[in-house]
Amino acid sequence: MKKHIALLLLSVLSFSKMTAQSNGGVTLPGNELNNIDSSKIGKVDSLIINKTDSSTTAKKKEPKPPYVHQFRIGIDVARLATNFIYKDKKGYEMQFDYLLRSKNYAVFEAGFGKNAVDYTNLKYDNTGAFFKIGIDKNVIDIVNDHDYDIFFIGIRYGMGFGKRSDATFLVPSYFGSPSEGTSPEESYFIHWLELNLGLRVEIFKQVFVGWNARIKFLLNSGEFQQLAPSYVPGYGAGDKSTVAGGNFYINYAIRWGGK
Repeated sequence: MKKHIALLLLSVLSFSKMTAQSNGGVTLPGNELNNIDSSKIGKVDSLIINKTDSSTTAKKKEPKPPYVHQFRIGIDVARLATNFIYKDKKGYEMQFDYLLRSKNYAVFEAGFGKNAVDYTNLKYDNTGAFFKIGIDKNVIDIVNDHDYDIFFIGIRYGMGFGKRSDATFLVPSYFGSPSEGTSPEESYFIHWLELNLGLRVEIFKQVFVGWNARIKFLLNSGEFQQLAPSYVPGYGAGDKSTVAGGNFYINYAIRWGGK
């Protein structure tokens, strides 16, 4: 392109000289045609090309990739496994998340459970349910538009409620038979914050497996006035202000849009 413009300028100047000679022998003074500075032609040429290229680049904007909606449903299979291992404790946990822009996921989790404490010196039943809301942030790069694998950090706000039945207990005595006591039934409501770390990998189309590691901080540890349940669904040991836990999920993704 540069070569063509330079040749065009030289052709115009040559034509002007020939025209001047044919109209009376007038020529450029000092043989100026031969003294044309080729570097100036190059500068003009470069200026024209750069201006054209920049205007073309400004007009060509990269189109944004189509936004794909993704809604995932997951179940904690580790919790299902423990239901078979521990006959006195049952629990079920579900997870729902929605893919937002900027690699963020809005998360909702819910579940319920129960346990029966049947020790020699302590007996009671406990039932409860919970839900959590939060957000996860994917911290790894997305390889392409079809890459939905994530390694994330997240935060949750959780709330749990339930009821502990009357608890009967035995108090050992050094001077005879142990004495029996009773703690009346108690309803409770607790709430907590969680820090999460986790992974989700798409092993088949729309099917994910992954895990969550959690650290939970109880915000109202004084809720239990008498006897804190040993297992509060969604949280863990009711007598501890900080607990750690984990889950292993199988998720199914529903996607739409992106066309």
